[in-house]
Amino acid sequence: MKLTLFGGAGEIGGNKILLEEGKSRIFLDFGQSFTLLDEYFVPESYLSPRERFGLKDYFEFGLIPQIPGLYSKEAVEHTSLGYSSPAFDAVFITHAHNDHVAHLPYLHKEIPIYMGETTKKILDSTAEMTTQKYFDEENIVRTFRSGNEIEVGEFKVVPVHVDHSVPGAYGFLVEGKSGRVAYTGDIRKHGQRADMSEEFVKKAEEFEPDVLIIEGTRVGGDSRKNHTEKFVEEESAKVAQNAKGIVVGMRYPKDLDRFRTFYNIAKESGRKLVISTKTAHLLQVLGGDSIGLPDPFNDENIEVYCRKMKMYKKFEKENMEKCATFEQVREMQKECVFELDFYYLTELVDVKPVGGELIHSMSEPFEEEPLSKIADGVLKNWCTHFKLNSHQLHASGHASEQEIFGIIGEIKPKKVIPVHTKKPELFPKCAQLKKGESLEI
Repeated sequence: MKLTLFGGAGEIGGNKILLEEGKSRIFLDFGQSFTLLDEYFVPESYLSPRERFGLKDYFEFGLIPQIPGLYSKEAVEHTSLGYSSPAFDAVFITHAHNDHVAHLPYLHKEIPIYMGETTKKILDSTAEMTTQKYFDEENIVRTFRSGNEIEVGEFKVVPVHVDHSVPGAYGFLVEGKSGRVAYTGDIRKHGQRADMSEEFVKKAEEFEPDVLIIEGTRVGGDSRKNHTEKFVEEESAKVAQNAKGIVVGMRYPKDLDRFRTFYNIAKESGRKLVISTKTAHLLQVLGGDSIGLPDPFNDENIEVYCRKMKMYKKFEKENMEKCATFEQVREMQKECVFELDFYYLTELVDVKPVGGELIHSMSEPFEEEPLSKIADGVLKNWCTHFKLNSHQLHASGHASEQEIFGIIGEIKPKKVIPVHTKKPELFPKCAQLKKGESLEI
């Protein structure tokens, strides 16, 4: 068996891990690197790769590997790579975050994509409510659940659920004729479902892997406290209960653990949770899932807010009469928790809060990252303008350094390959690979 890192080596995100056994070739994850993208493009300022030219701009700056037989005809049409028939057997996706799925639209249509049932629902919802589309009817998409055994060529892949900041996250146990690989995906032990991560670790230990591929986002130089979701909820509840004006809650759209936290603090403080139509659609899509989410249009603790737009999505048109307007949110601002993310802060111009509290429950600002520093400064200006007291309360979706090294100690692999980290040299039993380098197992 041979393992090659085409993404995730010495960088945050962008995981693209190729496993080869005989004539069989599979990828684990297919995401965009945060680190490399930020070196050449600033999507927040509209400097982005030109999607009309497929992978041309990506190839120019080495943002995606030039591999024959991996991409669709449309993706390579304007490049020197040229189109080839599919040369890979499958791509396995751990979860729905863009640093693990963003490059799926360029994949060859005949290469099957395997993902969890919940991950597919999340990506389908995102495609319907935004301009981002990960696959279409021409793609071969197959879903799995924890513990399923999937045979692809020379490989047997067993997905095992883990806890992360998005539901439906998995790690993989991959067995070939000449080796065994365990892959954590993104994992944590301090979330609401630490038991799922513990189950993965136990099964990985029993699997006795030759190699453990493990994320290390927070390894080395992370001074943040390892807050739990329970801590975030308790502290946020204090803010909501003592608030005399509006409470604005900021979270990532796919972070449904944080949605539950905001839902609980709104309910406990006698407030309504005001959510976006995008969140409402996702809740409805996942309504039949086992993760226990409320029906947004039939829950007395929720109001769905529809922004004033020139054009609306089909879902918004169908549910417009059930949605609250900015005038209604303005009137009820002292009795609500108003969910927003950074890009929708402009809704406050219409709602016109008269003082209140803002709970920033997204990633911690990083002083060494210019964009993060700018965004943090902009947010402070908005809070000052609308007289909102700011509270930074966040539980990371990634395991702490102590948790990561503890997982390695429990699984006891022969070798460790760190990914999704800028500090691979700190890992024990480390087989440190650079991008494009391979390891024989």
